[in-house]
Amino acid sequence: MSFRRRIAVRFFLGPFICIIAYFVIMFFAMLTVALVEGENYLDHEGMIYLVEGVSGVAVCVIWWLIKKKYVLGTPAISSGKAVDWTYAAVSALAMLGVAVLYFYLVKNLHVSAIQKSLEDYEEMMDTTSISNADLYMNVIGTCIFVPVLEEILFRGFIMQGMLELKKPFLAIIVSALYFGGMHGQPIQVGYAFLAGLMLGALYYLTRNLIMTIFAHIIFNLLGSGIYMLYDIPETADHVLTMIEFAAIAAFAVITVYMAFKRKERFAEVEEETGDIKKMLPGRHT
Repeated sequence: MSFRRRIAVRFFLGPFICIIAYFVIMFFAMLTVALVEGENYLDHEGMIYLVEGVSGVAVCVIWWLIKKKYVLGTPAISSGKAVDWTYAAVSALAMLGVAVLYFYLVKNLHVSAIQKSLEDYEEMMDTTSISNADLYMNVIGTCIFVPVLEEILFRGFIMQGMLELKKPFLAIIVSALYFGGMHGQPIQVGYAFLAGLMLGALYYLTRNLIMTIFAHIIFNLLGSGIYMLYDIPETADHVLTMIEFAAIAAFAVITVYMAFKRKERFAEVEEETGDIKKMLPGRHT
């Protein structure tokens, strides 16, 4: 396969398949809830997220086991070292800090279209009128299963496929663009893109999907989950925000450190991968 065709497959066809699969899973979840709850199924958003997350993860794991490497990459997974877990935790907090800065900027941009999008976003995120059962399903779905699904698709399949072409910076940026654009709602697109960049860096520098799943879960839990379940005191919220701001600087430092150490840490793995590709040239195209 020519290099141009490989780029087309890894940067366009593979992501297209993953994104279509994501929306098919979402449609399946909505249809399932509609069959259970009737025409008021949209009032059960939490159940929709939970069905979407659980069914989506199941589909991705089955696909992964089939190992269709000719279109999608195979996620890199390991138990991880202490530095990887630290980097993942710091990444989650730093993403929250970046999100806080993002929302501060958005709220202070006096552009009618942006303010309208912000109002729509706040209405979409409002969970005050839903039942307790749906609230818990919402938290479990959006803070556990949906992050796992999104990481398998966007870092494990889409970005991993791009990384096989040895274009890491392009892979991080393009996969973040797909990740942000998939969210659809204009306000979400912005901070999801920024989070996608940081998750992409985390995945590239740790070679470990578990780390991005962990960071994504923490990001969703601290960014929305705890606020759905509890009334967080203003003082505690302020302290958490300060920690998140400090994590941005820590993320930058650790990212530089991990970048310098990456070649040393994964030299043997990359050498073995190269040998395998020489033996099976058609398998990884």
